[in-house]
Amino acid sequence: MLFQSHLLPHISQKLLEALRYPASWLAGLGLFIADAVSGGVFIVYVVIIATTIDLICGIAVSIKRKNFAKSELARLTVEKVVVYGTALLVLLCIDKAIAAETSWEFALTSGVVGVVIALTETWSFLASLLILFPTNPFLRMFQKALIGEIASKLKCDEAEVEKILKESVRRKKAKKQPRDPKGQFTPKKK
Repeated sequence: MLFQSHLLPHISQKLLEALRYPASWLAGLGLFIADAVSGGVFIVYVVIIATTIDLICGIAVSIKRKNFAKSELARLTVEKVVVYGTALLVLLCIDKAIAAETSWEFALTSGVVGVVIALTETWSFLASLLILFPTNPFLRMFQKALIGEIASKLKCDEAEVEKILKESVRRKKAKKQPRDPKGQFTPKKK
């Protein structure tokens, strides 16, 4: 199932997109250090939380777009949980075996893989949140970086995603402008 899955190439693609930005490197380093300090279990919780947030955001996007595909969403989530859980469990066991044979108590392999999974899931749910809240200033900082991920989620091309996001920002700005009694927009005074 793992090697027949489309999940591994998808994870690789999202990770490469995420690692183009220094903030992703810093977040990954922070997660890795936190996992090392906690003894190797922290990253498992981070992966569970990130996967759950991605699931919730995916459901919200499906509801917003009115094309809720229960079976596909459930299949992808189960596939992610099985792949992530298996990888982390096997690597945690390897790390524990290494620690038992040596004096090295550091969970290196599970920490690295857990950070990779956490970054890809975070990348995915940030894209979903940007679909849900396109005018949010925090999420708009990632807009250019997440265009490809959003396009893959919405199954459309990147130019169309850019057009949709620009239109939603334009509508929000239009709502903020005062109107004259005839319903026309009046320019803001400077």
